[in-house]
Amino acid sequence: KFPPLPKVRIPQPEIFTLSNGMKVYLLEDHELPLVRGQALIRTGNLFDPKEKRGLAELTGTVLRSGGTQQLTGDQLDEKLENMAASVESGIGESSGSAGFSCLKENTATVLQLFHDVLVTPAFRQEKLDLAKTQIKSAISRRNDEANSIASREFYRMVYGRDTPYGGEEEYDTIDAVSRKDIVDFYQRYFFPKNIALSIYGDFDSKQMRTELESVFGTWTVTQPPVPPFPPVDAPPMPGVFLVSKRDVTQTFFEIGHLGGELKDKDFAALSVASDVFGGGFSSRLFREVRTRLGYAYSIGADWSANYDHPGVFRISGSTKTQSTTATIEAVLKQLDGVRTQEITDNVLKVAKESVLNSLVFAFE
Repeated sequence: KFPPLPKVRIPQPEIFTLSNGMKVYLLEDHELPLVRGQALIRTGNLFDPKEKRGLAELTGTVLRSGGTQQLTGDQLDEKLENMAASVESGIGESSGSAGFSCLKENTATVLQLFHDVLVTPAFRQEKLDLAKTQIKSAISRRNDEANSIASREFYRMVYGRDTPYGGEEEYDTIDAVSRKDIVDFYQRYFFPKNIALSIYGDFDSKQMRTELESVFGTWTVTQPPVPPFPPVDAPPMPGVFLVSKRDVTQTFFEIGHLGGELKDKDFAALSVASDVFGGGFSSRLFREVRTRLGYAYSIGADWSANYDHPGVFRISGSTKTQSTTATIEAVLKQLDGVRTQEITDNVLKVAKESVLNSLVFAFE
């Protein structure tokens, strides 16, 4: 017998805005002598010009690797390594980020270095050239793995190949990006009112608030508000699409369509339904396609909503080449069963607990 689990306590950060417009979230935790911070910037590769796809990713990489006006990237590496600290940056689809991690005793020093990366990046040409080479190397390898091809092409077809959501970088779009493009991209999106900064760990909130104002308060650059991200408006193109890769003995498949947003009224119901259908070892897909029929080792489904644009509903799996048709037929039969077969009270209870319990890890 075990005692009841303790109640999940959702932490309540202190929230305020610096004099320059940067929004800050502070959350004290004195269990370990560590401090971590992350700046979230409202930008993303959705703003890449079509002919320069890869611009945002390159900006996010070279923001850190290119060093600051005071230190090269290599000097910054050495200084941080000697303190067992880190400062990293990157830009994804609909957000950019820069973060730091350090021991409590080095907070002031690392916070200043973090400031320098955000506020006075140098974007040195040799690091831009290196980042371009690395991305082009990844492009050269992106058809090596069959499962990666299936996943990539699924998203491109659902969102539209020529849209900001379905496009991808190529050799020529990477070559087209210049250092000036990166500086212009940085200047457009990196300004205090477009940034939310969270800091978590072993510090005194009152002292940290004063220190942040001292470090970042003089950064007063302004820009017009960032526009909305492009809409998801590609027309649906249902069909069966094949990619032939003859050096594998398996079929990797993706089945699905656009999903919803987190604010959708049916989000909770769809999350539970997808768990019943393909969310784990007790799901209908797993029990039928893997356990009973033995067609697939990997099989699952997910209703994946996004914050600011539709996500996807996706069924993914793999099977032996010979059993491809039978596996997909079995999957579609189970999908139809979600519409026609009643969910029992016990199955519903397990699915709801599964979805709810996953939330615990958001507050680890």
